[in-house]
Amino acid sequence: MTGHTTPRGFVPPGRAAAGAKDADEKDTRDTSVIDSVTVDIAWWSAGRGLSPITLSAFSLGFAIIAAVWLTGISAHADAVAFVALVASYVTCRTARYYSSGQLTAAADWAHGACALLAELAVYAGIAGGVSANVAASAGTGLTGLIGDHLRGTFLASFGGSGPTGVWRLAIAAAILLAVREMANICLAAAKERTAVIEGQQTADRILVPAPASGARLVALCVAVILVGARGGFVLVLLLGVLALLIRIGVVGPNSGVIGYRGDGPLSVWIGSFVAGRLPPVPPLVVGLLVTGALTWLGMGNLSGILLLTPAEAMLLAALGCWHPHDGPRDWLAPALLQAGEYVFIAAVGFAGKVPAPVTFALITGVIMRHFDLAYRARNQVSPALFIRQAAKPPVLAGADWRGLGWEGRMIVAGIAAAAGILSFAFPLCAIYMWALLLRDAYIGWSAGHTTIDS
Repeated sequence: MTGHTTPRGFVPPGRAAAGAKDADEKDTRDTSVIDSVTVDIAWWSAGRGLSPITLSAFSLGFAIIAAVWLTGISAHADAVAFVALVASYVTCRTARYYSSGQLTAAADWAHGACALLAELAVYAGIAGGVSANVAASAGTGLTGLIGDHLRGTFLASFGGSGPTGVWRLAIAAAILLAVREMANICLAAAKERTAVIEGQQTADRILVPAPASGARLVALCVAVILVGARGGFVLVLLLGVLALLIRIGVVGPNSGVIGYRGDGPLSVWIGSFVAGRLPPVPPLVVGLLVTGALTWLGMGNLSGILLLTPAEAMLLAALGCWHPHDGPRDWLAPALLQAGEYVFIAAVGFAGKVPAPVTFALITGVIMRHFDLAYRARNQVSPALFIRQAAKPPVLAGADWRGLGWEGRMIVAGIAAAAGILSFAFPLCAIYMWALLLRDAYIGWSAGHTTIDS
């Protein structure tokens, strides 16, 4: 880092606990990993008083710019989107490097939330581009050097014909992204909890691997340029499934991720009858099997009160909500539980012929709610935290009272489907979930600047 003057308030990694000589050696090792552009931007940002949260917001802003340009299917629009995504990736890496010396709870949340929002925004932009330019791909969502030659194959109708099929692929990609990243969060928490129990230091408090997210978006943009929106989503789904399967095979340490589940008051009440004596995964797997089977057969084949059957089956998972989640694979419970909720909401929306963009908006709002609760539970910022006294020992966990919890949202969706008011209920619920996210981000995290040692 020769030639730089240390900006006030910026502590490069390793300097806090090392002498000047050790710090210089540490900086040399860091610059061999983090490219010089990222390091220079970090120093430039620190010299102008920009915080890591601001850089995370800039990264999200660049991704939103890319998403807007991706709605226009043209070489010029794709080139601008690619440049914007590269800028988002570099800025995201800078924010991570900038905050590596000292990390606050709010910065921890901002890194993960902005990275996740960026990816969801790009998904929406890609799918929206197909809706806005149907003629450009003959309704297939396949464009570019390779996509033009694939319009006569099965890929042209994979996920459903027309723009609606592309939106369905975008929804599937969003669900897979959310499940995979929630699994990453839970596994990171499990490793950290084990390290704390064993008296070891934890190496990393940033939950969602934001730089990896930025790299995925750049790769997705290249795929869209070559194959088109539908081909890009298919590639994302294939890679995501492989990554998730590898993650599921991991045996985690003592997890304790009970606060990451997103349980609502009904789930907490049902779980109180068992009081933690039932492990979380077995009843959850049973509920997922029933929900998955009914979804595969088609929600449109169910009518009336039967539309609540998947939600009722998933309530079996509530029996394990008081368990401390300290088994070797209990860290998977939040991700699998939320997967059931996402799939049910998507299936109900598809069966009820709700416009796919509305279903996408609702599911992404629910995704962000789950991640917000997970970060709050991790950093103990949420005012909704409470102690379930019946658990032995008492377990600190959060109940999603304002968001109704995963079970409440599934029941509301089922009742709306049975009453035939999905076209009204889904937009209203989507608006509520996003408004709740903005409210909690402004009120809850504005005071959540507690320092996290790293």
